[in-house]
Amino acid sequence: MKSLISIIVICASLVFAPVVPAAESSPATGTVAETMESGGYVYIRLEDGVWIAANNFAVSKGDEIQYSGAMEMNDFHSKSLDKSFESILFVSEASLMGSDGAVTTPVTLPGNGSTDVQVKKAVAAQAPVAGEIKPLAEGKTIADIFVESDQLKDQVVSLNAKVIKINKAIMGKNWITLQDGTGTMPENKLVATSQAVVSPGDIVIVKGIVKTDIDLGYGYFYEILLEDATFSPGLE
Repeated sequence: MKSLISIIVICASLVFAPVVPAAESSPATGTVAETMESGGYVYIRLEDGVWIAANNFAVSKGDEIQYSGAMEMNDFHSKSLDKSFESILFVSEASLMGSDGAVTTPVTLPGNGSTDVQVKKAVAAQAPVAGEIKPLAEGKTIADIFVESDQLKDQVVSLNAKVIKINKAIMGKNWITLQDGTGTMPENKLVATSQAVVSPGDIVIVKGIVKTDIDLGYGYFYEILLEDATFSPGLE
């Protein structure tokens, strides 16, 4: 079996430290001993005892796989699996041996209360100050959404907000960070997922479904996420 690819060790806990990407290297290979699926990801234990995690793809016990772009996390706990891993490799690509296409795993997502785990920095606009963004007469503010999250769960809400940054085409969606000058850190920004494309600095009216306690795996946990969001010109 080929040796595992080089990794960069995470030097502090996930709560306080950003993940650092591993250096590029040749793919490693292994034989699958066990698999678990959760939150759109597959967790794989290889026969040599190594755990890896990748975007979900069809894989079974006994399959030979290849993977690359690994980074190690120590003492990682997956809330969706309710399982802790003493060591696990998060890989940017994984596929069956002989497969034509590798499965790419996104490694950059915005955060809204959890640590921002970013490989490359997105272009960001300046956050608005209190009173800069006009609230919708029949809408919500970001502060309202956090305070009323239990009542608003799975409900459609609207708000007027400023686009702070956008991370495009991750897991088939654009991840858009919004602020409106309300709330206190870390509950002063909201992430919306959408197929729409907006630009940092845009003032927009956003409509989307409130989702709470979203665990995407890979250390990405959202207290609140605004899903299936649509955008229209905002109130200046």
